[in-house]
Amino acid sequence: RPQGPRRFKLAPPARLWHAKDAVRFRALLLPVALSALGCKRGAEADAAAAASASAASPSAGAMPALPARRERWRAPEGPALGVIGGQANVYAGPSPESRRLGYLRLGAIVRRDPEPAGRAGCPGAWYKIEPRGYVCAGGDDATIDPNHPVLKAAEGLKPDLGSALPYRYGFVRAVTPLYLKVPSKDEQTAAEFKLKEHLDTWNEKAKELNQVTLGSYDVPVDERGVPFVGKRVGEVPRPSIGWGQGELFGASGEDDPIPFWLEGGRKIPNVSDFKVPPYAVFADRARRHTGLAFAGSFATGPESLNRRFAITTDLRLAPTSKVKPDTGSPWHGIELIDPQKSPPLPFAWVRTSEAKAYKFEPQSDRPQPKGALEKRSIVMLTGKKRSGRDGWYWEMKNGLYLKAPEAGVVRPPDEWPDAAKKGHKWVEVSIENQTLTLWEGQRPVYATLVSTGQDGLGDPKTTKSTVRGVFTIKSKHLTATMDSNERSGAGGGRRPEVTAAADDRPARGGQGEGKGNDKAADAKGAKGGAPKGDPGAKGGAPKGDGGAKGGGDKAPKGGEGEGRDKDYGVTRRRGEGSFWLRDVPYVQYFEAGYALHVAYWHDVFGVARSHGCINLSPIDGRWVFQWTEPRAPAGWHGVTSGPESGEGTTIVVHE
Repeated sequence: RPQGPRRFKLAPPARLWHAKDAVRFRALLLPVALSALGCKRGAEADAAAAASASAASPSAGAMPALPARRERWRAPEGPALGVIGGQANVYAGPSPESRRLGYLRLGAIVRRDPEPAGRAGCPGAWYKIEPRGYVCAGGDDATIDPNHPVLKAAEGLKPDLGSALPYRYGFVRAVTPLYLKVPSKDEQTAAEFKLKEHLDTWNEKAKELNQVTLGSYDVPVDERGVPFVGKRVGEVPRPSIGWGQGELFGASGEDDPIPFWLEGGRKIPNVSDFKVPPYAVFADRARRHTGLAFAGSFATGPESLNRRFAITTDLRLAPTSKVKPDTGSPWHGIELIDPQKSPPLPFAWVRTSEAKAYKFEPQSDRPQPKGALEKRSIVMLTGKKRSGRDGWYWEMKNGLYLKAPEAGVVRPPDEWPDAAKKGHKWVEVSIENQTLTLWEGQRPVYATLVSTGQDGLGDPKTTKSTVRGVFTIKSKHLTATMDSNERSGAGGGRRPEVTAAADDRPARGGQGEGKGNDKAADAKGAKGGAPKGDPGAKGGAPKGDGGAKGGGDKAPKGGEGEGRDKDYGVTRRRGEGSFWLRDVPYVQYFEAGYALHVAYWHDVFGVARSHGCINLSPIDGRWVFQWTEPRAPAGWHGVTSGPESGEGTTIVVHE
């Protein structure tokens, strides 16, 4: 489409395709597509989604309707089983020796058979659950008592699969204890270094410090999770920039009360992986830059310094004055449902803000710049390349050229894999182009920009490069915790220096993956919940965590708030060093420790920057997770591919 020099600064105007054009043309197709796919709305859609959770995959473009939002989840009618520990594994038979099919996480409730199926290897009894598998109930992980206090306390922990991100997220700006109960003024003063200075800064700059920008929650999407046509980021009923602090941290409003299980002290045991004595006030500290997931928050009164506390997914409390809320990237790819209407292949996204269009004069290999190209706009290609003095260039349909390293090219492969020849679904990832394309057979379905390993085409055994080859998805996790190098115990196998378990079993609750990378993760708590020998037991900050000098809330260079680096979260990841990224969404392992997953901590998709995994934006990550096999049944947190669940979708990663 002619866009003119105003948008692309080209002379003369070029016939180019911009990403916004995909939004415009889809308006013409959406009513027809929804009708053809039988999409439903409201309660009818929710019922259809639940009924089809374990059904066979639909055809390309026919994404299933997303499950209901968290606040609309209800416990199933009839006999049920609930998870009261970090997680409860689901096995193919009533025995821990049988094949593991997946797992349920803290707070999950599923239907079960009324009678036990056996007791072997179980402290209580095995129960068959819907739609398949057996879970051991009666120990520390699962119960059949619907009134169990931990199950009641965890009612609000279910992931919100109707939103771009399953929880609310934030990044720790200053070392903070993760409290087990609502702490008193004295307990906070003893546990947090220079608390008065921190609160003085917070009270003065609270609005500025916790302000968010439009992000993934603000992209208008249809029931399938595909962005609405003709609407911009922020055109939603309640944009996140207008949310209060309560909602930014998972509350339904600003006045959510203190949960019943915290009234008058903690009324349930500590269910986090970090074990401390029963008298402990907090269980571990979260260091700077740690990414945390939240499922609720509440304000307190003068007895607790009037602070707001956010509830983590393992029922610990983080003071929100020390956590910067984040809404994730609003970036997303485009649906390719109709070759006649969508941008025809080949096309490319402009991947850098410095990109220009070039013209080659006859008999010259030195191209001349002819105008700037807008970052992440789409340009139409002829499919031809030519060399210049400084490298390769792609020819655009307007006769100009784009440097190959600045182009995220989407085109048919030179050779079709077996999955394509058989008409199956498959995922294609190009490291050179930083693109991901979903295919059904030889028909493209969806395409987007991603971020693969930062060392490009290096050796994955010795560098931070993404492994190449033909793989299948081995396991899928709604969320899994990773360390700052994107390593996790959830995926099995290991990449260089990975210390995570190699058996594809996430640590309980998904909160302890990679256990052993952080010495504090295995330490027993001293009084106050601090690791033994940690000066935090006396109210100080952990050694080496940077909070002991200059005040507890002042962010270091590259941090949030004061001293913010302009590149923070743009060309640099939010936080650098050793820390956790809790509840990384929509994780799909395809080879040892390599996975497709959402990266809620950056917005540089189209640039290689991961430690080996394939990073997607929240909108894209959820889309891909819903599209691939195997499907996670309703209420499950993770599923493993196999005869019972279905074989995993093929993934082809190439140069």
